[in-house]
Amino acid sequence: MVQGVLTEGGFLVNTNPSTGSIIERVKCSTTSDVNAAVEAAAAAQTSWVTKSLAERTSLVKKAARALAEDRAGLTKMITMEMGKVISEAEEEVDGMVAKDEYCDLVAKANEPEIHAGNSVIVRHPHGVVAVCAPWNYPVEEIVLLCIP
Repeated sequence: MVQGVLTEGGFLVNTNPSTGSIIERVKCSTTSDVNAAVEAAAAAQTSWVTKSLAERTSLVKKAARALAEDRAGLTKMITMEMGKVISEAEEEVDGMVAKDEYCDLVAKANEPEIHAGNSVIVRHPHGVVAVCAPWNYPVEEIVLLCIP
């Protein structure tokens, strides 16, 4: 078991909490898998850091809105995997896609600051981060923690 989830032969057994039926078996990542993902993210970071704050903000907004393209699929998956009622799952997905205002607040908080007329604080992307988060809001939680 991994955090109460059954594992079999290197796979997490993803079950529907309402019915107990197996939704899917998901391969557990190995140390090599994780290292490869971090290396790929680090390689992508070199391009990301060259983009302006406005460009990065625009891309994150676009990515959040793209989730709306599969609203029904995401809603169904949240309901199956978590046992949430459909209206709560729809609300979660809809809330995730409507992140323009939040992204604008994050962008504003990351704009350069001028202090005492002669010093400037400039914020740059730091690089690859890992997010360990509760899974009670699977769509929104990860993105909210990654946007900054």
